[in-house]
Amino acid sequence: MCIQPNDNWQWHYDAHHDRLMLDLSDRMIFATEYKGRQLVPCSFTTQPFCVDDAALYYQLMDKAVELDWSTPNQVQLVLNAIAVSRFYKPMMPQSWFFGEVHPFIIPETGALVCMNTLHGKGEFMVIEAGEQASVCLNLTDDLMLTASKILPRFGVIKVMNNRMIARVPAQTQYRQVG
Repeated sequence: MCIQPNDNWQWHYDAHHDRLMLDLSDRMIFATEYKGRQLVPCSFTTQPFCVDDAALYYQLMDKAVELDWSTPNQVQLVLNAIAVSRFYKPMMPQSWFFGEVHPFIIPETGALVCMNTLHGKGEFMVIEAGEQASVCLNLTDDLMLTASKILPRFGVIKVMNNRMIARVPAQTQYRQVG
């Protein structure tokens, strides 16, 4: 069962754990992956989970079902993505980690894309789509960017769109034999 946003949800920063949190109820708190140094100043005051957050929740959940992930993992992805969209500090593109591709896509928010490094392939969800570059959330466990730099799952990176190709869903990768 998927949790549904409601008017009681509240964003707040927990200094003890150095994390942005989302209070879901009296007995449930979601801890995002993001520390205080990564957040904009408004993150440090309590903020309601607003109508725009709820709309983005449903938009991204529609995309997250394309992943072969459990529902709790999809919810974790989407709540982290909303936190990034609303509270993450602006960043400059770091495209040099990824190979340029042709043709490339102009992604939309929520698009699932792939990018290649010299050390492997990563899957991402586009959180903020731009004309030239987009903010992406890593869906791959510990993606090696270089021999000494790793982007953890749910790590955030901004990349030029000419590095992205559309993710091919698992069920369409194989030709049906009949």
